[in-house]
Amino acid sequence: DNILYEGTTYVPVRAVAESLGKEVKWDAKTNTVEIGDAGPGLIEKNGIKVYTKAIQYKDAYMEVNLKIPVIEGMKNVELMNRLNQELEKKALDFKKETENITKEVVEESKRQGWPLRTGSAYTEYKAWINDNQTMSISVTYYQYTGGAHGNYYRETVNLDLVNEKELSLRELFDGSDDYKQVLTKEILKQMNNDKDNLFPETLKDFKASDDLKFYLTDEGIVFYFDPYEIAPYVRGIVEYQIPYDSLKDVLNKDYTQRL
Repeated sequence: DNILYEGTTYVPVRAVAESLGKEVKWDAKTNTVEIGDAGPGLIEKNGIKVYTKAIQYKDAYMEVNLKIPVIEGMKNVELMNRLNQELEKKALDFKKETENITKEVVEESKRQGWPLRTGSAYTEYKAWINDNQTMSISVTYYQYTGGAHGNYYRETVNLDLVNEKELSLRELFDGSDDYKQVLTKEILKQMNNDKDNLFPETLKDFKASDDLKFYLTDEGIVFYFDPYEIAPYVRGIVEYQIPYDSLKDVLNKDYTQRL
């Protein structure tokens, strides 16, 4: 809230700056704040906009750099507001979890006389507002709390902009389980070309399921796997794109023409 002091109204700089899509940087050592453009990431098409809400600072325990997507322009305001609240809450919860773990590690290191390693929490996102009237927003969460390397994973929101609703994988297809067989065949085909970089058991055990992680582009459905799911950490997030043409026989009729 703003305050009135000796005839002057004071407002919270972070709240005002972030509401205008600006990035706020806090330097705990010098007690100074910097406000600037949030940088690249703004995407806009057909009246819908996705821009960045940034939270960035560094303290004695860790460095925080959160890029949180904010959606504007959807007709379904209730859904849009819920998604914005969820995206921000996930980022803030992720930051809090990382801070709690890092503080424990740092304090234990001080007690034991071990070298001090500060932590970090980063989020980045990419948004696709597609000509086929779908939208996907993928957020990658990265944290470092000590150890050999950090950990990261990706979460995606997929939306049907015609019906203004969230899209599950099953809803894209015709209702039968035939699509799982098609997806298994198409993904395995690409995995075989990448087999030297995957765990040996991946090709033997893989079967498509409703909980596959994906995002939508104008060209096809991209399926992805987080580190350690099907490949070693060094391989990163593994992606396989399947063109819509390869799926036309099993797509839901409502999406066949659009996609």
